[in-house]
Amino acid sequence: MATTFSSDILPLFRSTDINCMNNKGVHLDDAQWMCDAAGNDDFADYANARHVFAALSSAFMPPGHPWPQPSLDTYTNWMSDGFLP
Repeated sequence: MATTFSSDILPLFRSTDINCMNNKGVHLDDAQWMCDAAGNDDFADYANARHVFAALSSAFMPPGHPWPQPSLDTYTNWMSDGFLP
């Protein structure tokens, strides 16, 4: 079964993570924003989701609560499965 944002990724974010990042223009709870295929100067495609993953995998985000490897693996699977909403 394919990994999806709404079923598999969104539940990994705490409400405090979502609120904190919304104030910074990062919309962790918005499937349209997270699944946007647009690139930017850093990433050729899916820049929003890839930027979030870079922060998660470097333990930069969420502050004081790094994601465990199984959660990072789920996120990696979501990206490999095509950033499905």
